[in-house]
Amino acid sequence: MATRRRVIALLFSAHFLCGVAGAQDDPPYVVLLDRDMTPAAGAADLLSLHRAAGAVEDRWLPPARFDESTRVRRALGIGYRFGKWFGLDLPQDHFFMVVGHEVFGHGARLREIGARHVKYGFDAPIPYGPGGAVTSFSGDLLVTRADALAIDTAGIEAQNVLADAVARHALAGGALPYRDGWLYLESRLDGLRYIRSVSPRSPEGHDVRSFLIEVNDQCDPPACTPLDAATLKRRALLMLADPMLAYAGYAWAFAYLVRGQTSAPAPMIPLPHDMRYLPALRFEMTPYGTAVTTEHAIVRRGRLTSVSVGVGDTGRRRAWQIGVTAMDVVRTARVRGDMAAGVWEQPVLDAAPNSQTFAAGARAAASMHVPLGRSPAARAAALVEVGYKSDGFVRGERLHAGPILRIGVTFQP
Repeated sequence: MATRRRVIALLFSAHFLCGVAGAQDDPPYVVLLDRDMTPAAGAADLLSLHRAAGAVEDRWLPPARFDESTRVRRALGIGYRFGKWFGLDLPQDHFFMVVGHEVFGHGARLREIGARHVKYGFDAPIPYGPGGAVTSFSGDLLVTRADALAIDTAGIEAQNVLADAVARHALAGGALPYRDGWLYLESRLDGLRYIRSVSPRSPEGHDVRSFLIEVNDQCDPPACTPLDAATLKRRALLMLADPMLAYAGYAWAFAYLVRGQTSAPAPMIPLPHDMRYLPALRFEMTPYGTAVTTEHAIVRRGRLTSVSVGVGDTGRRRAWQIGVTAMDVVRTARVRGDMAAGVWEQPVLDAAPNSQTFAAGARAAASMHVPLGRSPAARAAALVEVGYKSDGFVRGERLHAGPILRIGVTFQP
């Protein structure tokens, strides 16, 4: 599947009127592995590489190199930072996003169903090249309808998982670094651009074109309602109902480019009892059709809890899902633990569009961070996540039923 990536260059500043928290410690670097290198594992690894590259770059090319107390000096500073971003940051961030799209998106879904000899090809990243990429494999596979749709949608799914990880760190830590802000913008908005670029002239390898063909195959009215491109494009605009987009733009365009700051406070609405809240709306293509999800992030005493409630359009009945993710459920001197759980009702993976059978499903997982060393303040820690999920779509996870097992290490610089 070939995908041609094009950046959306967004330059605006926004003043977000809500409560903000002071920045906490930087998140640790993470190396995380699982059997298929799913988007959930790949996003953690990519963000660690992304932050390491940013730390090295800012050490040798700091955002503010001289006094900018006058208008001329400020203009020179803005020009220096824009040139640094355009020549160094933009190609790096675009490449990280494309690697996530191909390797941990399409590649993960292919690995899950046993595809062999999965290969990737990458163009030079923008602005030094077209920034395209391709994922291919050899051999024949017998797959369900849901598997085929999962492969089509996996690239944008992986971009969303990457953006989700950026948002979690920002909300939990109270600050959004400028590089993370741009990565968030590009990951979300490039997915929207890709969906809205589909047309009758789209090439065979266009993911969204392939999705529309697969989702409408054997979908015959009145038993099943086909999904047309115009409806898909219109629904995709819901992706803009995300407050973090505005603040990511502010962190990158105003805090960094104009002021020369490396991060900006993360926006949340203050609530009683020392709680802060931020809602968002998500739209995504799924292995059964399309879905709209409301997500509700709540932070209390540095602990982030996210609740999601979604409904899906399958062409017949409505699918639904409810999920909860909680960080630092366990926090002791030696151990820190997170948890995630969810329930849903979706079409079974091999359901025909005209005669769908629905099935309930569930997922539960817990992760533990244990310091590597005798001191609880050790900078390195082992990370283990265990759980189980049944058949069904959960963003970033395997489609098929099976145990969840991820192992890794974290390092606090």
